[in-house]
Amino acid sequence: MFRPRSVDTGPVGRLWSGPLGGTAGEVAPMSPQIRTKTRVMKVVNSLRSAKKRDKNCRIVRRRGRVYVINKSNPRYKARQG
Repeated sequence: MFRPRSVDTGPVGRLWSGPLGGTAGEVAPMSPQIRTKTRVMKVVNSLRSAKKRDKNCRIVRRRGRVYVINKSNPRYKARQG
């Protein structure tokens, strides 16, 4: 008797045929840990427009790089170059 194996396609979804009635080639439901959104820092050539986005934006130099940080609204984070 032929029984299909699970095939892992990465973190997005999994091809599976499981005991819960899934057929071979059906995409398994995603787990809640994968759907969490990570905050991404923008990389820009010039920080002139990035620092003017909000009144709480501050320019900081760390490890030889120039950053724009905003503690009240982290969506305005940016790094130069």
